[in-house]
Amino acid sequence: MNIAENPAIIRFDVASKDKLNSSISQQLPQKYQAHSLKEATVQYMEALSGAYFTQEIKDKLWVINWLNFFIKTPITLQAVADRPMVALLFVLKGNITINLQGFGKLSLQKNKFGFYYIPANAKNAVDLISDEYDAIFISISICLLEEFAAQHPHFQELYNLQYNQNENARVLPTFDVGSDERKIIDAIRYSDLKGPAHKIFLQARIYDLLVRYFTAQNETDKNNLVNTEQEARLLEIQKFIQQNINLPLSIRALSRQAGMNLRSFERNFKRLFSLAPREYIEYQRIKEAAELLKNTNMSVNTISMHVGFAGSNYFSFVFRKHYYCSPRQYRQQWLESSQID
Repeated sequence: MNIAENPAIIRFDVASKDKLNSSISQQLPQKYQAHSLKEATVQYMEALSGAYFTQEIKDKLWVINWLNFFIKTPITLQAVADRPMVALLFVLKGNITINLQGFGKLSLQKNKFGFYYIPANAKNAVDLISDEYDAIFISISICLLEEFAAQHPHFQELYNLQYNQNENARVLPTFDVGSDERKIIDAIRYSDLKGPAHKIFLQARIYDLLVRYFTAQNETDKNNLVNTEQEARLLEIQKFIQQNINLPLSIRALSRQAGMNLRSFERNFKRLFSLAPREYIEYQRIKEAAELLKNTNMSVNTISMHVGFAGSNYFSFVFRKHYYCSPRQYRQQWLESSQID
C-alpha cells in the first residue's frame, strides 16, 4: 500500500443485527438538513438505536469527515481507518469513549481538540450512550504531514508512525475548543462556495486550524513545561491509579509517590492528561463501573465499593454527572440494547 497517495478515511459501523432493522441512504432526511455540509458525500443510517450520518469531503491532501450521531439507546460502534491515519479531531457535542488499538480506552471530551494516530484496519470500539454527538475528523495525508513535521517533536513522531504504518495508536495533548476554533469550524460548515473555490477555501481553513493547534502546543511547551523525568513519574502514577482504582486514593499521597509537592503534582498531572488528578480518578472509577454494570450482575452498591466509592448515593450522583442517567438506568438501557441486537 502506498500511504502517500491519499489521506486515510475512517468508517463507523454498527453490529450486523442492528443493520437488519435499519434504513440506509446517501441523502440527509429533511429533519437533519440543518447539519448539511455543502458538496459532501453523505452516508446516513437510521436504526432502532438511533440515527447516524457522516459527511465527507475528500482532497488529495486531506479528508474532512463530519460525524453526527443521535443515539436513543446505548450502542458500541466499530471505527476502522482504511490506512494509517493522522487526524485532527474536534469534539463539539457529547463525550465519546473509544478503545484505540495499542493505546487503550480514553474519553474524547466535548469542546476539546487534538491530534490522533490510528492504525490501519484496527477495530476501535466506540461506546455511545443516549445523547447527541457532533465531531469533525480532519485526516491528514503523509505529504501534508511532512510539511509541518518539523514544527514540533510530537508531529515528527506522528509522521514516523504513519510512514512506518505502526500498529499502535498515539494520542497527542488536547486543548479547549475556543471561540477562534469555533469560528473556523463554522466557516467550514456554512460555506456557500462551490467547486475548486470551495476546496481552496476549505484547505485554507484546515491550515488555520493547524496553526491554532501549533499555537496552543507551543504556548503549553513554553509556559507549562513538564520535563521527561516528571512525565515518566506521572505515567507511573497513571498506571498505579488504573491498577488500584478500588483503593481510597489520596492526591497528597500520590504527589509524594511522584516525588513532587502537591501544587506541582496537580499542575503537571493536568497538563499531561488534560484532567486534574481528582477528576482523572473519578473518570476511571466511573468508566470501570460502567463496564461492571454492562458485564456483571453485581449490585449497584457492590459496584460502588468495588470502584472505590464510600457509598452508593454519592456513586450514583457522580455516575449521573458523567452518563446523564442513574447506574440502574444505564444497566437497563444496555440490557434493552442487547435484546434489540
